[in-house]
Amino acid sequence: MDAALYRDHPEFASGEYVVDVIAPGRLLVRANGHGETVAEVEADPMLGAFLAFMDQQMASNPTLFTPIDRAQIALIASLVEGVEASDDSAFSDDFRLP
Repeated sequence: MDAALYRDHPEFASGEYVVDVIAPGRLLVRANGHGETVAEVEADPMLGAFLAFMDQQMASNPTLFTPIDRAQIALIASLVEGVEASDDSAFSDDFRLP
């Protein structure tokens, strides 16, 4: 790792890390023990990374975000009407996002 990473993010300069393979050639590295709760450590690493990114963006660029309104909620509801999903559903091995 480049020394600039450790200067900009001292939480990675020492300590323990959690490393998740998220795709071929891609790792998600998290500094462990920096105020995370057990639930956060055990949660989906991609969702956790996304939520942490959104939290940082909301704090540093609040004008990029607008509240959702009733019309948008209605549109979303119409788009997913009739779609059935289950927490137990699994994607097949050949599933790929476009």
